[in-house]
Amino acid sequence: MSKETLKILVAGSVQGNFKQLCSRVNTVNSKSGPFHLLLIPGHVIGDNAESWLSLRDGTYKLDVPTYILGATKESHTAYFSHIVDGEVTENVTYLGRRGVYTTTNGLSIAYISGVFGDGMSNEPHCYTETDLNILQAQSGVMNGIDILITSQWPSDVLRYVKKPDFKVPEGIPELSHLVNTIKPRYHFVSGPYYERLPYRNHKILHEKATYCTRFLSLDCTGNKTKSKWLYALNYVPMKHLTDAELRKQPAETTENPYIEVEKEQNKVEDLKQQHFYSTGDKRKMTAAPGGADGKEKKKESCWFCLKSPNVEKHLVISVGASMYLALAKGALSNDHVMIVPTNHIKCQQFLEPNQQEDVEKFKRALRTLNRTNKKSTTVFFERSLSTSHMQIQAVPVARYSVNDIKDVFYTFADKYNLEVQEIPVGEDWKEMVPPGSDYFIAEFENQDKLVFLCSQKVRFPLQFGREVLASEELLNMPRRVSWKECKISKEQEEHDVKQYRKSFTEFDPFKVDDSDSDSD
Repeated sequence: MSKETLKILVAGSVQGNFKQLCSRVNTVNSKSGPFHLLLIPGHVIGDNAESWLSLRDGTYKLDVPTYILGATKESHTAYFSHIVDGEVTENVTYLGRRGVYTTTNGLSIAYISGVFGDGMSNEPHCYTETDLNILQAQSGVMNGIDILITSQWPSDVLRYVKKPDFKVPEGIPELSHLVNTIKPRYHFVSGPYYERLPYRNHKILHEKATYCTRFLSLDCTGNKTKSKWLYALNYVPMKHLTDAELRKQPAETTENPYIEVEKEQNKVEDLKQQHFYSTGDKRKMTAAPGGADGKEKKKESCWFCLKSPNVEKHLVISVGASMYLALAKGALSNDHVMIVPTNHIKCQQFLEPNQQEDVEKFKRALRTLNRTNKKSTTVFFERSLSTSHMQIQAVPVARYSVNDIKDVFYTFADKYNLEVQEIPVGEDWKEMVPPGSDYFIAEFENQDKLVFLCSQKVRFPLQFGREVLASEELLNMPRRVSWKECKISKEQEEHDVKQYRKSFTEFDPFKVDDSDSDSD
């Protein structure tokens, strides 16, 4: 891809004023364009539905490819319900609830529609902490985010700068956390016109220098005060820039305004967790879990992303819609496998429903395989601590009942002073794990689960799952606790994968029928 400079327009809230929007944008595009795209982060629909219908039926037309967010009022949600594949009309695309859109020019645009809700209901015009967590995970797959668009302001964005002379919109602390985590180069919102001084995304002398972020709020289309509502910029996507080019910062760049918000959020989260864990049964966890913000370090090239040049594809057994099955590196045995997301997702907490269903399909297939061919029960375990890409380990254990295996987990939990919560079949274990908290979960043949939250007060052993299963009480292979002690040659790995694939094929939920496959 060439290092192309993109011409981008951004408009504030339209509020149904499509006639003036189209007139102004088309004039600017004719005189100064062509522009590659127009982004509208604000409220699109007004109280009068007629103008929206005039846009959809082609009465008003935009000459620039335009991308909009969804409803910010419950009464406006019906206008978006019949949109197919995001197409509103010619040159106008509804981006969706939240996600990351990448253009053919390599520009990455993160977005979240609506206003922040409390998460207690499912209003279609509201987003929740879960949506923010998912967007954070989706952004983590990218090599940086060029532009973030939101309808609302983040809280505390004005720290370290002179306060403007207008009433500042109420900010959303949870949005501040998202912005601080994904670090877009530009963040556009709707509201009174305001262009903040850029702020740096690193601590001077403490962290490696990186690019800065610019925050801009744009006013309503055709507002009476004639405040700025249309903004134009020439922009080169960050994937086409060198590190030296990205690190260039204006002289008036400030400190990151969201650091203090993060500290306050962590204090609030700690209080919530203390309250949560002060209730429950006699096996409740009392330790405060670490990693409360669910933040993960971005890696230049992940070892587990299926498109990564570093992934060891010879270990892959089966590929599904969003998950793949692979032989575990340094496996406990030659039938020790892993369920792994094809894209960069930290842990199960950040899975979409369809992704979780793909996980369950693999689990059901593995249970059936191990029961049928190996006369074994299957133990699944996942650790979110000290990992940036989800891996659910699956290990068959012969001869032992679920209760026998649970007892061994409890024995080792006592050894390390860990407290555990047992989750019976049918209950959602994710509800007891605060968003972003690190955890360890073991799941058994009958789908009962044991959940451990990782605490800063008690060191959680990273090899806990392997240590339990390799113990004398179960697989009796104590020397194989560390995966590094179990590494085998690539030739042997390829042989084991070939053999496993043969046995798994008839149970594979994602296998392709022979009639649909190309012959050799």
